[in-house]
This record gives sequence, structure tokens and C-alpha cells, in this order.
Amino acid sequence: MYDFLCGKIIESQPGRVVLDVGGIGFSIITPDHTGQDIGSKGEEALLWTHLHFKEDNLNLYGFGSRRERSLFLLLNKVSGVGPKMAMQIISGIRPEELVRVMADEDWKRLTVIPGVGPKTARRLLIELKESLTDKELQFAPSGGAPKDTVLAQAYNALENLGFQSEQIRMAIKDLESSTGLENIIKTALAKLSA
Repeated sequence: MYDFLCGKIIESQPGRVVLDVGGIGFSIITPDHTGQDIGSKGEEALLWTHLHFKEDNLNLYGFGSRRERSLFLLLNKVSGVGPKMAMQIISGIRPEELVRVMADEDWKRLTVIPGVGPKTARRLLIELKESLTDKELQFAPSGGAPKDTVLAQAYNALENLGFQSEQIRMAIKDLESSTGLENIIKTALAKLSA
């Protein structure tokens, strides 16, 4: 129903932000870190939203990025995880780190989040990993080269040329290893030089 809300921050605290949008104050449930990420009281902010209907309740959830909202929606599809627990998980782990946890199959990292026990962590790992694409898992931000051999060679070559790890990741993330090492490096160099 609401894709996003853009307005002035009236109140901001861990887990909740109030936005003034055209004279209407929206109380939005957010991950704990969102209040700090989006700005200070009186500043303009944009939150990507999800309106959740429950029998006797209507809750508006807000996120600093589309990716975070997508993750929230994915988490809600996992059996035994509702909006409250999904929000706890997103408050306890950033999307990039969660992708890395999925790639490394590190379910124990999830148990550090309040309310997530070993059983839930394993279920999250199994059900979420199916939802994440191979591309997302391939480029989990682990600080190293991708797992694919050709992409790893391209990554290392670009790193030897002095480019930063995150720049290289962004340049090669949409490239297919089937195009060949030389083409990957040429395309990535063009992106990096732009």
C-alpha cells in the first residue's frame, strides 16, 4: 500500500521513528539502527515501508534501504518468524552480514540475536538460503575474492592493479565467468575508470 514515506523526523529512538509527512505524523517501527542512520530530528528522511495487517492491529514498518525491507519480507516467510522477530533479526544483523552468514552457513552467528535459538537459526539458514540467489551468495562481503575461479582470477588481477576490494566487487558482481577472464577484466576496468 505504501512503498515509502518521505518527511521530517519528529522523533527518533531505537526501534521507532515518527515522520511528519504533509502534516500527518506516522509512527513507524524500525530496526534499532535506523534512527541513527537516517538523520537527526528536524531533518528530511525517506523510509521504505511495509504495512502489516493483523486481526486487531495495523503496524507500519520502515527501513533505511529497499534491501533491508526485502530482507524483512523474506524473513516473514520463514515458518515461525513473524514481523516482531524479523525486526529483531534485522536489528541484530545488517543485510550484508546476513548474506555472508548464509554463504558461510554460520547458523551460530544468528543465535547471538535475542530470541533466536539454535533451532530457529538452522531453520532460517535453510529457508533463507533458498531465497537468496547464487549471485548474492557469491558476492557475500567476506573481504576476499569470489568463489568462482574465473571471477576470483579477475578479482586478484584488479586488486594487483591497486583497486579496492569493494570497488572490484561492484565492478564484477554482474559479470558471468563464461564471458572469459580477459573480457571480465576489460569490462570491470571500464566500470572502474568511469
